[in-house]
Amino acid sequence: MTVLQMLPDTELSVHVEQQSTPTGLAAAVFDSSRREYRYLLTRIWDPTVPPVVYVMLNPSTADAMTDDATIRRCRSFAVREGAGGLIVVNLFALRSADPRALTRHPEPVGPVNDAFIRRTVAGAHRVIAAWGAAGVQGGRADAVTGILRARGVTVHCLGRTATGQPRHPLYLPSAAVLEEYGVAA
Repeated sequence: MTVLQMLPDTELSVHVEQQSTPTGLAAAVFDSSRREYRYLLTRIWDPTVPPVVYVMLNPSTADAMTDDATIRRCRSFAVREGAGGLIVVNLFALRSADPRALTRHPEPVGPVNDAFIRRTVAGAHRVIAAWGAAGVQGGRADAVTGILRARGVTVHCLGRTATGQPRHPLYLPSAAVLEEYGVAA
């Protein structure tokens, strides 16, 4: 599936960036040229093998040209699991390296973020929840868990926080074990 095929039907215009890299295809979908919200990020290194979908907290600095530390870490887990790439959606589409910005922004979710989550997880080979403890903010973890449940997808995680939320991958050891997260109805 190409990035353009992943785009949900929406009245709002989005800005798609794509580039070929030495290792495959990289793409990102933003709200507009302002790039306040990032709805989708992909890294495909083997188009013959299904990618893994990560559902994380919020986007930082990664775009179609640049990986941040979290995307590099997600890539290493995806390669380890035999995926042909990774696709990232987030509970909140607001781009910020500081998660505290999510509490200060009037609309951190983004106008079409849920549509991107629904479209991306539909038919996904493997979905990994990875939003960390901060995902409970504004009830977003529950809302997105409801989306995942409604889509009937099996969700995994790389461990759980003390409060039961799926752990964020950035500081996990490379030996972190994939386990079922259990959002089924």
